[in-house]
Amino acid sequence: MTRYLWAPYREEAVPVNAFALEHPAGVVLFDTGQTSRVTQRGYLPIWHPFFRLSRFELGEQDEMASQLTTLGIAPADVRWIVLSHLHTDHVGGLPALAGPEVLVSRVEWERASGLRGRLRGYLPQHWPTGVVPTLLDLNRGRFGPFPGSHDVTGDGSVVIVATPGHTPGHVGLLVLRREGAVLLSGDLEHVRADARETTARVAAYCADEGIAVVSAHEDCSEGLRLGHHTE
Repeated sequence: MTRYLWAPYREEAVPVNAFALEHPAGVVLFDTGQTSRVTQRGYLPIWHPFFRLSRFELGEQDEMASQLTTLGIAPADVRWIVLSHLHTDHVGGLPALAGPEVLVSRVEWERASGLRGRLRGYLPQHWPTGVVPTLLDLNRGRFGPFPGSHDVTGDGSVVIVATPGHTPGHVGLLVLRREGAVLLSGDLEHVRADARETTARVAAYCADEGIAVVSAHEDCSEGLRLGHHTE
């Protein structure tokens, strides 16, 4: 959970969601949430404006690894981790999940790396040693309003889609199910003013196609556990 100390200070905490998709080929995670280490002094750079004006509230029981155990999912069952983008509240739980293939937009990876990444508010210094991501070039495979895509599971039912806006390399995850398609949109709604047109196109497309949209920071207190039930 996150609180922001600006215009005005938010009394309510903002959820930080991550999602598990159960597929016959293995579990797909979309984002990994935050780590409880973020509450420790010195973990976040105090010089950065964002981290001076926000506060994370969680314990070890709130981390992705613990939440998977609660759901009865073993870490060994996770085959893929798709990261919407590399801000700390979406990748903080990654170190506890070593083993799966980690899929990241190449644009996002390059933007988040090194000193320039730190200045932009990323934390490349906390990326887990030994985890080498698969970098995706999402400039092809266009369909609908999405400029690029990548089929995660090989059967067309779990598709990474390029959704630039919140960051240039941001992605969403389109899950095609018999019960109805779902777009896990990450932080797509948290966009700059000049990216609103992209968001509007995605929203119109999802409305026309009957695709439910679930964001990273809306209330999912009842949980959203996605199963693979395509025909």
